[in-house]
Amino acid sequence: MVKNDARTIYMRKSINEALNKIWEYPLTVVEAPMGYGKTTTVKEHLKKNHAEVLWQTLLDESITVFWNGLCRLFRRLNPDAAASLAGVGVPSNSVFLEEAVGIVEGIQFPARTTLVLDDYHLLSSTDVDRFFELLVRAEIPNLHIVIVSRSVFGENMEELALKGYCWVIDKSYFVLSREDIVEYCRLRGVILNTEEVDFLVSYTEGWISAVYLCLLGYLQDGRIEHQVSLYELIDKVVYRRISAEAREFLLTICIFDNFTLEQAEYLWCQKDAEVLLRRLAANNAFIRYDRAAGTYYMHNIFTSYLRKMFNRLSLEQKKAVWNKAGKWYVNAGDCIHALDYFYKTADFDNLLAAIEFDKGNSIWSEHKEKLIQYFGDCPVKIKREHLQACLIYAINLFSFNEMELFAEQCEEIGRYIEALPGEMEYEKNQLSGEFELLCIFTKYNHIAGMYEHIQRASCLLKGPSEFIDKNGSWTFGSPSILYMFYREGGQLEQEVQEMNEAIPHYCRLTDGHGLGAESVMQAERYYYIGDFENAEITLHKALYSARSQNQTAIELCALFLQLRLAVVKGELGYVMNNLRQTREEIKHRGLYEYLHTWDMCEGFVFSYLNMTKKVPAWIANGDLQGQSILFPSYAFFNIVWGKALLNSGQYLKLIGLAETFVDHASVFPNLLGLVYTYIYEAVAKSKLGHQEKARLFLEKALAIASPDQVIMPFVENGEYLVAMLAEVEAGGHYPELISRIRGIFPPFEKNRKTMSAELSSGGSKLSLTEREWTIAELITAGMTNRAIGTKLHIAEVTVKKALQNIYAKLGINSRTALARIIIEHRTE
Repeated sequence: MVKNDARTIYMRKSINEALNKIWEYPLTVVEAPMGYGKTTTVKEHLKKNHAEVLWQTLLDESITVFWNGLCRLFRRLNPDAAASLAGVGVPSNSVFLEEAVGIVEGIQFPARTTLVLDDYHLLSSTDVDRFFELLVRAEIPNLHIVIVSRSVFGENMEELALKGYCWVIDKSYFVLSREDIVEYCRLRGVILNTEEVDFLVSYTEGWISAVYLCLLGYLQDGRIEHQVSLYELIDKVVYRRISAEAREFLLTICIFDNFTLEQAEYLWCQKDAEVLLRRLAANNAFIRYDRAAGTYYMHNIFTSYLRKMFNRLSLEQKKAVWNKAGKWYVNAGDCIHALDYFYKTADFDNLLAAIEFDKGNSIWSEHKEKLIQYFGDCPVKIKREHLQACLIYAINLFSFNEMELFAEQCEEIGRYIEALPGEMEYEKNQLSGEFELLCIFTKYNHIAGMYEHIQRASCLLKGPSEFIDKNGSWTFGSPSILYMFYREGGQLEQEVQEMNEAIPHYCRLTDGHGLGAESVMQAERYYYIGDFENAEITLHKALYSARSQNQTAIELCALFLQLRLAVVKGELGYVMNNLRQTREEIKHRGLYEYLHTWDMCEGFVFSYLNMTKKVPAWIANGDLQGQSILFPSYAFFNIVWGKALLNSGQYLKLIGLAETFVDHASVFPNLLGLVYTYIYEAVAKSKLGHQEKARLFLEKALAIASPDQVIMPFVENGEYLVAMLAEVEAGGHYPELISRIRGIFPPFEKNRKTMSAELSSGGSKLSLTEREWTIAELITAGMTNRAIGTKLHIAEVTVKKALQNIYAKLGINSRTALARIIIEHRTE
């Protein structure tokens, strides 16, 4: 009897043996072209072996969509870890990368947990590649990653394989031999003669999809078809054999890579979608239903054929399908996919409406180019009818640092609002008020100019802004408010007063956004002029205000100043505890975007204490571009990096970078960035024996600081400046300012040396046994647990247990963090 079961799966012994090794390696890469049965084979093997499977099929190139899906998978095992991973977001830099790996390492995985990433080739992301590479190197107990792809995984796959981290199953395992083809035919109930077998071997070259289609034709017509192409085979033995209604249904739904019944019903608009799907899945191996996920999947080959047929439809027919798909995604809360489909149909009205509905929450930096394209192609008439979308677009341009486009968009919005008819007075006032809040960014760093827009917005808006996100970072990641807004020499006190006047009005319009910023700036001014008592008093007010409205960005600025005041008093225990506790609180609250801010705070403190090796590596290496630092914070980053360079004796490099530091600090401007840079340049010149040039740069810094009596940058660097300041004072320059610096410096310096010595002695030894230290060194060298066990003649499980003890002793949770500590220890 001839069997005609579309679901018959042929599992060869060799491929089963290859897949059995999944549980011997942290990573298995299954790599072969489309149509070789990779997905089906892996899925069936894991099912038969009762693995704990976390399966994610990639749908497109969107990194954000992929990451959100990955977090949902981990939610099954550890909801808290999944939420933390979502909070970190795609690990696009070293800070987030280490954090993300550490979170996954903290999950307890059941035996044989297998994370499968299907169609991984669609992603093409070095950030994600690096994340999985580090997960693999971490050898997390019970976690095995399987990457199913049409191309090789990452640029380091060969190295991973050589070091024993990775097992590769390539195309050769999937190519059917002559004997395999005969056996596969037998399983389908087909016995072929020698000539027919010869043809199948020659025609299909062992490609199982082609063999399947030829057999399907044989089961239908009793003979092997000699078609020219695979698409002709699909057309004859699959597509033409189903009803006209089913063909129309497939052409409607083929725009999705996978879909739910609800999606199919929404696009099909008829009641028989479920019946059609069940019938198609039962009789066709190219369509399958995943009951656990509630999702239908179509094979890539079949999808490619259907989309080729879809493209032959009239433009109006295609637009109707795309438009429905866009509306589906709006209802599903997936703004980005909705925009893509509305753009295909040139339906800009719905495109901008989707942005307004989403309020821009789905827009990330990876969408920048398409967003610019969509608005660039959108007719002016449509944009005038969707001014909220234009406001959302403008603020995204600012966050993308597309300042020229931002300015153009602001000008455009202003014209649109002005052209609104008189009978729309209320709407015009509301939009004008929101526009005034947007225009604050055009005057960034100029408090008086920003305040003018705030006052105009206050007269126009009848309630809190719907445009400004109260939970957004008010500081652009800066750890200091005064750094952001101190722009004019001799005007610091006036600028503090202007901030005191402006912030209450702004907070009323934004439901508390930025509350406490005025008090932080005032407290910072007291600190910088050496009035530590008033600084601490005002600081408590700032912390209370910021916390009352959950203004984390402002709170961190206040906590940073609190640390600096503790340094003045020599309270090392307080400093170290609060550095650690604040970092843990940031993670606990899922506010990972602020880790870079706190890294800069930590880097500043350790640089001041001359503990350069404890400065976060990305700062010490000047890795600014690879991090989530916005341009307004660049000059503060340079303050920390510059001091690290100074402490490590990299004087030539510091001098070479000084011009860039000055350029960054001159844009808005940020006077503190200039003062610190000139101080560093003076010290570097002096160390290289250029004393006259050194004095000139020091006098540049003094000239900026003197009108406002800003003394702390000089006190903080006093160990390098004492002699030079004495020479400047002897020449009759800046006597009052230098006198105040000299008055504060001695006790300050005494506390600094005491803390530095205490910190250095306390960190001179790691609390590891000799065996643990050896294992830590080998891990840092990149060896796997298995390789370490072999080298030390101990069981792999013993290595894993020792590693857990090492993590507990050092208060870390990842190999990356361990490697950093070991490397730092070697250099101390």
